[in-house]
Amino acid sequence: MEPAVLVRINNADEKETARLLNAIEAKRGQVETLTVTVEKIKSEVDTFQHRYNAHISRYYLELDKVELETKEYRLRLQLRRENVSEEEIEARVESCFKTSRARVEAYEAVDDSQPTSEDDPLPAPQAKHLQNLYRKLAKRYHPDKTIDAKEQHRREQLMPLINRAYHEQDIQTLERLSLGDTEPQISEKTAAEKRAALQAELRNLNRAASELRLEINRLKTGRTYQLKQQVENAKNAGTDLLSGLAKDLERKVKAGRAHLANLINMWHRTQ
Repeated sequence: MEPAVLVRINNADEKETARLLNAIEAKRGQVETLTVTVEKIKSEVDTFQHRYNAHISRYYLELDKVELETKEYRLRLQLRRENVSEEEIEARVESCFKTSRARVEAYEAVDDSQPTSEDDPLPAPQAKHLQNLYRKLAKRYHPDKTIDAKEQHRREQLMPLINRAYHEQDIQTLERLSLGDTEPQISEKTAAEKRAALQAELRNLNRAASELRLEINRLKTGRTYQLKQQVENAKNAGTDLLSGLAKDLERKVKAGRAHLANLINMWHRTQ
């Protein structure tokens, strides 16, 4: 009877190990799919942001500058009518609009600045960890290391993401994709140790999947993504929303400049 009991225990352990391995494999696939989805949304948002900046942001900045100068000259003219000295006028104007001027100049500096791809170097232990993660994932996901067409397509989606994460020092993404490697968990361990290790790995994968779903929700509820959706919906309906907005802002800027020019002329005539 005793040997039979041992066989039943072994069979139960093997079934549980197999179940955990299948669950890990399925969850790893979810994490991979969710990671690709996050990357895709981020890329779409970034592309749209560049387009928006090129078409719209400069008009908003110019409009802010014109409106600020208009307020400054209105105050100058008001103070001139009150017979305030020119020196005092300029001091009052500077004091009243100091915060607004600083904000506009800050926006202008950001608008004129060039993006940089240089990152601060990681500390040596983190840099080593980053390199190890990259090598491990490159080995796992390289498209040339499979002849299955479906698997090759999956890897072709993941490898650019892995390369991007490595060059941008995105350790979190590489760590998520490295989850699900079960070989260390099942080699040379007792049945109980295997089960505990696999359960821990499955929990890590579940946590990663939850974090990715939250990130997708955060991105999709963000202002830029929502605006992108509005623009795309309008385009499907036959309307170029950005071009229309740009033309409207351009008209406002021109009208604002004309009004500002009149105020400047009035100011000079009163000197």
